[in-house]
Amino acid sequence: MNQEHLNRLDFRNGQLEKWLNECPFPITNFRQICFETKGQKQVEILLDIPIEQTAANLAHYGLKIDQKTADLEMQYIKADKRYNELIAESIKLEDSGNVLQLKKVDDECSKAWKLRHELGKQLTELCEKEEKV
Repeated sequence: MNQEHLNRLDFRNGQLEKWLNECPFPITNFRQICFETKGQKQVEILLDIPIEQTAANLAHYGLKIDQKTADLEMQYIKADKRYNELIAESIKLEDSGNVLQLKKVDDECSKAWKLRHELGKQLTELCEKEEKV
C-alpha cells in the first residue's frame, strides 16, 4: 500500500490500512468521499483486476449448477476463460505493433465471444424454463 493513498484521508483506520496493504491488485484510484453518512466516513477505491485472473460469475446471471445445466455451464465457463485470455493477449499485441498476429488473435476473440454469447443465451433460456416449472 502506498502511503500517498493514506495521506489523502483526513482520518486513520488500522483495519482499512491492513486491508489496503493486503490487497493483491493495483489501486488505480483512491479518494475520500466529501460527504459523510451518519457516523461513518466513506472511501472510494478503484482496483485493476487482470482479465486473465477472472471467471464468469454465474450467480450474476441467475444461474446455478444442477443436473440439467451443469454441462452447459461448464462449457460457458471454459468459453469465458478463453475469451478473457484472448482479450489479454490482444491487448499485449496492440502494444507490440505485430498487426498480423493481432488480427489473428482478434478473429479468434470474436469467435470466442460468439460462442460465449450463444452458450449464455442457452443457459438463460434453460433457467427461464426452470423458473416456469
